[in-house]
Formats: sequence, structure tokens, C-alpha cells
Amino acid sequence: MGVIRRQTIKGTFYSYLGVVIGFVNLAILSPIVFTSDQIGLTQVLIAIATILAQVGSLGFNNVTNRLFPYFRAGSKDHNGFLSLAFLVTSAGFIISMVLLFMYLPRFMEINREKSSLLSEYAFYIPVLLGLVMLFTLLDNFCKVLFNATIGIALKEVAVRAVNLVCIILFYFRIIDFNTFMLLFVLTQALPALIIIIYLLARGEFRFTGFRHMLDKNMLRQIVSLCIYGIIAGLSGIALTNIDKYMVNHYSGLSDAGIYSIAVYFATLILIPARSLGKISVPVVAEAWKRNDLEQIGEIYRKSSINQFLVGMLILVGIMGNMNNIFRLLPQEYAAGEMVIIFYSAANIINISTGVSQYILGTSALYRYQTFLMILLILLVVVSNLILIPLLGMTGAAIASLISMFVYTLLTLILLKVKFNLWPFSRNHIILLLSSAVIWAVSLLIPELDLIADILIRSAAITILFIAVTLLFRLSDDAREMWKKAILRIRKS
Repeated sequence: MGVIRRQTIKGTFYSYLGVVIGFVNLAILSPIVFTSDQIGLTQVLIAIATILAQVGSLGFNNVTNRLFPYFRAGSKDHNGFLSLAFLVTSAGFIISMVLLFMYLPRFMEINREKSSLLSEYAFYIPVLLGLVMLFTLLDNFCKVLFNATIGIALKEVAVRAVNLVCIILFYFRIIDFNTFMLLFVLTQALPALIIIIYLLARGEFRFTGFRHMLDKNMLRQIVSLCIYGIIAGLSGIALTNIDKYMVNHYSGLSDAGIYSIAVYFATLILIPARSLGKISVPVVAEAWKRNDLEQIGEIYRKSSINQFLVGMLILVGIMGNMNNIFRLLPQEYAAGEMVIIFYSAANIINISTGVSQYILGTSALYRYQTFLMILLILLVVVSNLILIPLLGMTGAAIASLISMFVYTLLTLILLKVKFNLWPFSRNHIILLLSSAVIWAVSLLIPELDLIADILIRSAAITILFIAVTLLFRLSDDAREMWKKAILRIRKS
């Protein structure tokens, strides 16, 4: 757990630094600088590229997560694994580009009236597709080399910092919107380029032969993992991308922009889980290789309570500051209030089971996860088709909540039945009840000037959470971090 704890702390730090920059970009500056259509354009373009990249990768990320321990070697070529990864990803990219160029004219025609900006800038989709695929491949490779933080730092901090500069340039009319969009797309290349330089410096960016590793059994596993990986990966990004596309389809780019801003606040809950998940994958995969269920169970339980603790802190912070959020945003964004509430609930359900999906995905039962992912895709699409026409963007958030609840429940049951793994304890109940009380207390604080209100209300919520965590001994990791912090303060 030492590697996981250290890199989770670093990854979470980079993630929240990125949150601060992203908050300035998306929640403060963008509604002032851009129209809601323009905000929707950038979000929908990224969403489309991310969905297509998952298909284009041919599911090879699943191969990396599960089989890299068998390729890992003392020499830095790791039996040619990077060569194999580039070969498969390049083949997937070529297939995706052929299909994309066949459909792109039709896509532009469909969106010409309701989402004219999307139609106008659709030619950027192939470029974004390639950049997303390249970064995903390299980031995954770094992750299995036990460095998951570099990708987080680049994607969450570096890209957002450069985007902030571009937004400021556009605000002061130094560049026009066409130039902004060009820079926005080119910025997505930054993480991949820096990771290549990093791997070259470490001597890990090497292309060597891999055929000696590909016996019949290994080939069979790779093909199987790729097939299931495409489906599993698609559903993994379904919850965070398909809804934006469908809101745009039914309600236009303006609502998609408002929806994206609302989802941004709810997504803050997922940040520690994303860091922990990326870091846990290689550790869990190595544990499965040894069939070490005891270590897997420990990671499962600790990740669950730690993620739930941080997630509830953020949720109560969001709920307590809901009025302040819409004091910050233009009035039209008030339509996203219920989106924040329902989407936050979906994310709390998601993180409450810790790294359950990574445990299942790296186990011998990864096929079961794929079946669950197919169900998730169906639930997301069908529930969005029903609820968006009825309830607009709020319907999309409710659809996410329903889909995530069903998927998470079935994952829990599967891990319990097949491996006797269970993440929950009485501490989860104590934390849930305490969170409700803390939220109620935060509402008793009188409304102040905006900045003062945010600082005082958030500080009160945080102090109460720390007190509850220490009083009820909810998390061993949190208590250890607290003791180390106090010790450092005393020494200074």
C-alpha cells in the first residue's frame, strides 16, 4: 500500500491543482468570455474524440492492465511490449480514420442547423482522435511502470494552464475564436510529447521485437482481452461522454455547454478516485498474478472508505455552497442545479466501492466486467433516450444516476459471490450519517459576501469532517496522514 498511498497523494495534489485552474477556466472565465454554444463545442469535440479513441485503441488498454506483468523484464524494452502497443494502436487508428472520413460529411450535415459550430469545426475531430489515442497509450504504459502521476500532472495541470493562457488571449482579442480553437486542439498534443521525452530520458521508449512472447496462449489472451476491452472501455467513458453528446443532439450546444459546467462541479468528487484507480491497477494486477487475495481485499476495503470519505467531503462542500456556485455563474446556468445534485449522487455511488472495477477488470473474470459494461451502455443510452426528451439536461443526470447504481450493485455482488470480497463496514454508515449532519450545520451559517461565504462555509465543513474522521477512526490512512502533519508542524 506504500506505493499506492504515496502516488495517490501526489496524483490527488496534481488533480486538485488542475481543479483550481479548471475552475478558473470553465466555471469563472468561460461563461464570461464565451457563449454557451462555444463552451459546448469544446466539450462535445473532446467527448466525441474520447469515445472514438476507445474504439480505435482496439481494447489494448485492457491488455496493458492485465498482461504487462508477464512482459515486464529487468531490461527496459520489456520484451517489446511498447512496440506491440504501438502496432495495435496504429492499426486501430487507421481503421477509425477510414470509418470517420466516411461518416464525417453526414455528421456535419446533421448538425448544421441545431449545432452549427459543431458542424463548422468537426474537421478537428480526427486530429483530436489521434492525440487522445497517443496520450492514452503512453499514459497507460507509464502507469504500469508505476508512474501514474506524470499523466495526471500533464493532463490535469499542464493542459489546463495552457488553455488558461489561450482564454486570456481570446478575452483581450489578441486572437480570434478560430485561432483559439486551433490552439485548443494543439494543446492536447502537449502531454503525449512530454511523456515521450520522459520515456526517452529513462531509456524506456524503445521499439524491439516481441514475437518471442506471442505463443498461442498469449495470442489467445491478447485477442480476448482486446475484444472485451473495446466493450468495457466504451462503457467506461459512456457515463461521462455520451450524455453530453445526447444533450447536444436533443437540446443543442447551448444546453450542452450549461450541462458541461454543471457536470464539472459534480466531477470534482471523482478526482481522488481517478488518481487511486490509475495507481492501483498495476499493483492489483501483480497481486492477481500471485493470487494474493488478502492484499487485494485490503486494497479494496481501504480504497472504499478513503474514496467515500473524500467524496462525501466534496459532496457536502458542493451542497453547502450551491448558492455560491450560482452566484458565480451567469443566471442562465441556474438550469444546471439539479444536474449537479443527481450527477454528484451518481459519482458518490461510483467511488463508494473503491477500486472494485479495477479488481474485477484485472481478474480472471474480466469477461464478467465486460458483460456488466454492455449493460451499462444499454442503460445509459436507453435512459438518456427516455429522460432527456422529458426532463432535458436534468434527465441526462438522472439517467447517469440510475445506470451507475445498477452497474455498481452488480459489481459488488459479483466480487462478493466469486471472491468473497466486500468493501463496506459500519464506518461507511457513520460517515454517511455524519455527512448529513455536517451539511445541515453548514446551512445554519448566515449568508455573507461571496468570497467570505465560500471560505468560511468550506472551512467549517472541512474542520467538522476532520473531527468526525479522527473521533470515529474512520480511516487508518487519514489518521496516519494527520499524525505526520502534526509531527511536521511541531518540528518546524
